[in-house]
Amino acid sequence: MTFIDNRAALERTVERLRAHGSFGLDMEFQRERTFRPRLQLVQVSTPEDALLIDPLAFDDLDALWDVVADPSIEKIVHAGSQDMEIVFARSGQLPRNVFDTQIAAALIGLGDQIGYANLISRMLHRRLKKGETVTDWSIRPLSTAQVEYALDDVRYLHEIREKLWSKLSSMGRETWLREEVEHYEDKGTYERDPQTLWARISRMRSLDSRQLSVLRELAIWREEEAARRDEPRGRIVADETLVEIARRTPKKPEDMKPLRTLHPRELARSGPALVVAVQKGLEAPEETWPRLDAIKPEDERFSITVDLLEVVLRARALENEIAPSYLGTRADIAQLIEVTVGEGKGVRSRKPKAETQLLTGWRRGLVGDELVAFLEGRASLKIDEATGFVHVLPATT
Repeated sequence: MTFIDNRAALERTVERLRAHGSFGLDMEFQRERTFRPRLQLVQVSTPEDALLIDPLAFDDLDALWDVVADPSIEKIVHAGSQDMEIVFARSGQLPRNVFDTQIAAALIGLGDQIGYANLISRMLHRRLKKGETVTDWSIRPLSTAQVEYALDDVRYLHEIREKLWSKLSSMGRETWLREEVEHYEDKGTYERDPQTLWARISRMRSLDSRQLSVLRELAIWREEEAARRDEPRGRIVADETLVEIARRTPKKPEDMKPLRTLHPRELARSGPALVVAVQKGLEAPEETWPRLDAIKPEDERFSITVDLLEVVLRARALENEIAPSYLGTRADIAQLIEVTVGEGKGVRSRKPKAETQLLTGWRRGLVGDELVAFLEGRASLKIDEATGFVHVLPATT
């Protein structure tokens, strides 16, 4: 095993990865006590070997990030969203040409979020050890068990990639995978719009629009403060506390003393800044205040329509060997109904119509158009007498 902990060795390793044109990649990090993930170990592999890179030994890993951003070099990952988030956060570069084995597995019917060890077991018939799943990867030196666990995370990626690609090719789903991994190359995947942070805060629906304007400014302040201190958002000020401050709209720090969820030390430290954020929210023009769509009572008839279309979706998923939840959810079906026949009485779409998942990409051809035809009366359901399977048939005239 080679442990890369000096610049010359890192540059040689990166050149090897470039020369091969494809490499496996995984990272170990800690993010429970910080705002940004703290990278503690990087694992890379070629078909011949696997290596560990020690990020704690370097001021930067720019040489590695450059190759991750190189579209001519394929990066093989498993459930790589958080790893690619680290790449973007550390380098400002977008990952390119990513092959995600978890996504590929979902497209051939192995479940929508199969774990790496389970995938290796099912496709390669090897059992991986799980003893280091909650280890502290910042401790040096690494134990033998840690090293083997870390190397296992990348040493089988090439082999599993080839098996998955072979299956995808035989099913004609290569373009499906390309569509599904496009988000890795989209800056919006990694950047959060400060103006929308408030919408992620729990219990925000208990506020009116004016108070939501205050909450918006409080959320922006907390995000910036958490980033500055490199601490989790909730450790700065909890969601429920932000909501209560927005409700009370304090005019001075002393007005927040009754809030038992706001620690006195945090109040002393951040009280003036919180008051400034509150005032900024109150002074925002009314036409800029956030407004929430009303939650309508659940409509049983609408739910039945969703149920019926879900039968079609599940049948099509089974027929095509793909996890139904990966093909589409009940929320996706509800959005499709809104687009096709108008807004459902019991559902409000959270996505723009242009982003309705079942009407874009490979999902549209597999099931989306069929669901629309059924809704518009251009198709019907039939139960096969011999197999009991559901078929969608063109409507008779």
